[in-house]
Parts: sequence; structure tokens; C-alpha cells
Amino acid sequence: MSPRQKEPLIYDYKDYRAFLRDWYDHKKSGPRGYSYRSFSLKAGFTSPNFLKLVMDGDRNLTESSLSKFAKGLALNKGETEFFINLVRFNQSKTHEERDQHYQKLLSSRRYNQLKPLEKEFYEYYSQWYHPIVRELVAHPEFNGTPEWISKRIFPQIPVEDARDSLDLLLSLGFVTKSKQGCWAQSSALITTGPESQEMALLKYHQNLLQLAKHVLPQIEQERRDVSALTLGLAKCKVPQLKKMVQEFRKQVLEFVSDDVHPEEVVQLSIQLLPLTRPKKPRGKA
Repeated sequence: MSPRQKEPLIYDYKDYRAFLRDWYDHKKSGPRGYSYRSFSLKAGFTSPNFLKLVMDGDRNLTESSLSKFAKGLALNKGETEFFINLVRFNQSKTHEERDQHYQKLLSSRRYNQLKPLEKEFYEYYSQWYHPIVRELVAHPEFNGTPEWISKRIFPQIPVEDARDSLDLLLSLGFVTKSKQGCWAQSSALITTGPESQEMALLKYHQNLLQLAKHVLPQIEQERRDVSALTLGLAKCKVPQLKKMVQEFRKQVLEFVSDDVHPEEVVQLSIQLLPLTRPKKPRGKA
């Protein structure tokens, strides 16, 4: 007989229904077994199969049922708070709501102990200038001070923000600093779950759009190249067009890959957005 698996930990999940399924399977595999009715009795629900309905996605949890579920799951105070925010995160209707509850998940002390890079990855993309600071570290004139970075970045950022950015890049392993005080870029990559990537990158792209709106009028025409194409094309060509854009990005990366001491930092934004609504199937209003 294989040893019984450990009870699932809520902090390992970004989908509360997946946690409930694993939690129930774990309880059911115990020597005394377990049932949906057992959970309902402990949580205070009249429906004997309410847990199953929620697990299967046939029911959502309401604000009034959250505390009952936490009681039925025997969660402690910290776990209960994380579970409640996880449910709200999963059931949010808008990106703004999801982002709000995702930040609350990241604020969990226990979660940060178990997954410290998750919050730092989110913070890296929460500000438009962190990737720029990383590029400036390799600049031949970089003297290792946040004051230099603050003056070099456009639009200028406070010295304290530049210092915090360097600290964040060090903690993520995106840059290194030798004992002699020499800075260098690192090729380290951070791998996180798809949920954290989605939340962080969407926020990052929103910040970039706001930045472009702010700085575009301040940049001389000879120093910028902004253009847009509005295209009419067959639906079957959209995947091919996306592939062409992706290939172009690869070519650009290869083109600049040997610039180990960059003198300028530029941002290349490529946008491919549908500007028409999808056609509704016949018979639907």
C-alpha cells in the first residue's frame, strides 16, 4: 500500500476548485473515509452535495458561504484569508477586480515564504522602468549609482525608485554585482504560473500604453517612428499574421543580441488587435 499523500496546501493553488477536489480526494482516502454529507454537516450547509456542486463548477461561492467553507475545510486564520481572496480572484468579472484580489494573494505572509519570487515577478512588471534599468546596467557609462540611472531614464524617475529597481533586479537575479562593485546583466529567467504571468504582463502593457501617450509628444520626430496599419483580411490569415509578427520579434532580438554595451535603450511596441466583433452563429441574437 502506497503511503498516504500529504494534505493539500491552499497556498499551492491558483484555482480554488482544484484545491477543493484535491482536498476532498485526500480526505476520502483516509482510513475512515469521507463524504460530501460529512463536509456539509461540519460547514453548516443543508444541501448534502453542495461541495460537489462547487467542485464541479455548477455553483459559485457567495460571500455568505465563504466562512462556512473555511470552517468545513478546517482552515486557520491565514489560510482562511488566502482562500477567501482566491475565491474572489477566480470569480472576478473584470481584470481590475482580478488584479485587486491577486495583489491581496501576494500580500499573504505565508505565501511569500513559500513562493518569494511570485511577488517580485509581479513587481518587476508593475513599473515600466524596471526593464529599462536592467538594460542601462550594461551601458558603458554606467557608474553603478541610482543617481546616474535616474538622470538617464526618460521620463526621469526619482533616485529612490532607481535604487529600489536595482535592488529588485538583484533579488530576481536579472543583474549581478561583484564584490568590486561591478554590475552586469544576467541571463536568469523567472518561471511562474500562467496566472501570475497574465496579471503581471497585462498590467505592464497597460503601463506602457500610458507611458507612450505621455512621452510621444515630447520626442522629436527624427527620434521616433510610429505607424499603424488598419487591415481587412480573411479570418484564416490572422494566425499567420501573428506568426509573422512573432518571427519579426525574433529577428529583432537576434539583431541586438551582440550589443553587450548598449548606448541607448529603446522600446519597440508591436500591436495586433482585433477591431471588429466576432460573427455570431446563426440563430443567435
